[in-house]
Amino acid sequence: MTVKNMRKQQANHPVDVADARKKEVEEGLSKHDFFEKYGFVLLKHQSKMTAEDWLAGSTKPSPETSSSKPSSSKVRDIYAKEIEPLIRELLPKASEISFPSFALRRGPGGPNPFYGFGVHQDYGLYPEDMKTTYKTAYADLEGSFEDFLERCYHEDTAGFSIINFWRPVPPMVGPVKSTPLAVCDPSTVKVEDCVPIEMYGFVPGGQRSLLLRQNADQKWYYYPDMTTDEVLVFRQFHYERGMQAPYHRIKTVFHTAFKHPGSSFQDEARSSSEYRLGVWLK
Repeated sequence: MTVKNMRKQQANHPVDVADARKKEVEEGLSKHDFFEKYGFVLLKHQSKMTAEDWLAGSTKPSPETSSSKPSSSKVRDIYAKEIEPLIRELLPKASEISFPSFALRRGPGGPNPFYGFGVHQDYGLYPEDMKTTYKTAYADLEGSFEDFLERCYHEDTAGFSIINFWRPVPPMVGPVKSTPLAVCDPSTVKVEDCVPIEMYGFVPGGQRSLLLRQNADQKWYYYPDMTTDEVLVFRQFHYERGMQAPYHRIKTVFHTAFKHPGSSFQDEARSSSEYRLGVWLK
């Protein structure tokens, strides 16, 4: 399937989406501990990136040829340096961090005007699922796929994660009202409810991704009224030494954009950016 028709191929089920801001207050955990427990967390962060920087630094869909990378590298030169301390705080076991030279900017006026409606997880469950995405999509890693697998399973590697920094960006003024992002607590997801698919439209040859069967045990959250001074950080792929296939649990976060039932046609269209980082753990 493609990103554009993903929503059409999923049945609609009524689901309660709870306030994640309230959840963080109720838990009373540090940002690090909340992220470790739930796989997502909201951080305050002001960026020097401008609307033009985000637009110039956005990847474009490249279904047939090698991934189209922008000429601008301000995403790496400015934004990567800004958020590295945040990554080190959330992942103190991070050794090497791969900072791509581009992000994925969504919303009006850009190469990706559509939103990711439809519950999904972008990278599959296992390192072997990363054949087309370990390098060409977002992680920007060096070497072959075989090199990537060898490093994943090497005795000196504790694990590998892809972390998404998702945020509203200028020219949006905010806050996000009409199309926020919902995230699912991975501890409430059963592995047998994960549905492998091939997704086409961004990566040549397609990419292995996951859909999710609806289950009443799943717990969904969102952060109301996110602003351009906030960033939602969540795990999109995770392997750690000792996790043997087939997995019995997951640590990655299923997610989807959704139309907020309290929104109106007058609400500002969402401009947002997703910056996905490859993180080697020690």
